[in-house]
Amino acid sequence: MSLTLVLGNKNYSSWSLRVWLLLKAVGAAFDEEMVLLYRDGARDQVRALGGETGMVPLLKEGDLAIWDTLAIFEYLAERFPGVWPADPAHRARARSYAAEVHAGFNDLRAAMPCNTRARNRRAVITPAVEADIARVLQIWETAGRHGSPWLFGALGGVDAMFAPVATRFQSFGVQLTGRPLAYQQALLNHPLMVEWLAAGAAETDVIEASEIGI
Repeated sequence: MSLTLVLGNKNYSSWSLRVWLLLKAVGAAFDEEMVLLYRDGARDQVRALGGETGMVPLLKEGDLAIWDTLAIFEYLAERFPGVWPADPAHRARARSYAAEVHAGFNDLRAAMPCNTRARNRRAVITPAVEADIARVLQIWETAGRHGSPWLFGALGGVDAMFAPVATRFQSFGVQLTGRPLAYQQALLNHPLMVEWLAAGAAETDVIEASEIGI
């Protein structure tokens, strides 16, 4: 059966970006169905497609619906190689990082909402936001140590989890150096990311809550 990804606005939906990027990276063929976020009836539209939470992303295969980004990642890992590293220790570490992104960095998200076409925005950097940034950079310091620019040797699930963080840092001018900068640039310049960012830049829909820091 064919796969369909139900996703939100490409300019704003960080979780949609994660699943889209991973699907592309592992070579999965899929169709896209967009639901404009924060519109009346948007969640009902997703629920009608099988997403019980009413939130994107939602991956469909026939009558099967999988929601929540980590659940989708694990479903794909059962179908395609390359979602997680082959080495068991690296795989465990990659899953730990991915789960950390999934569950945390809430202060960073609130201060720097995903808005991939935005530039020169200003965020309120509280101590909690500083701590989130410091933790991201601590993880990104490990990039490039396995024979590629990525965290574990090949672009995979853990890199897809961090891709929207790279766009947030670009939108809000977070200054990076060394390995974290190289990793951010590797993500932003990857052809798949270039494709996604161009699509987001071409959108005309505006979500006012994400247009902060002007």
